[in-house]
Amino acid sequence: MTSPYDLTREDLDELLDGEPRYRADQVWRGLWEENRPVAAMTTLPRALRQRLDGALAPALRAVNEVTSDRGATRKWVFELAGGATVETVLMTYDDRVTVCVSSQAGCAMGCTFCATGQAGFTRS
Repeated sequence: MTSPYDLTREDLDELLDGEPRYRADQVWRGLWEENRPVAAMTTLPRALRQRLDGALAPALRAVNEVTSDRGATRKWVFELAGGATVETVLMTYDDRVTVCVSSQAGCAMGCTFCATGQAGFTRS
């Protein structure tokens, strides 16, 4: 399955072959301007949403959530299309909240507190 965000406009036009031209515009706008998953694009007929949902992989799929430090730190692991994973960590302190968001599979920083950093860089 392909992530909708891996589709070019031409790929989307091909996927929607047989649909009115404006449907591709609606899907493109929903993905790139409104940041909506296909299932939430209520301007599309339900049958089309279901067909696209079956043909396209979710952009992110949460595969794990861990809470530690009495709830002060929460980590999520998300799976990307293709099987690579990225992590997001929410760290709560008395005076601030910090979020570490990974936009790549692996990390070249090597932070000692971070399993992703210890695993090394895989890809952007």
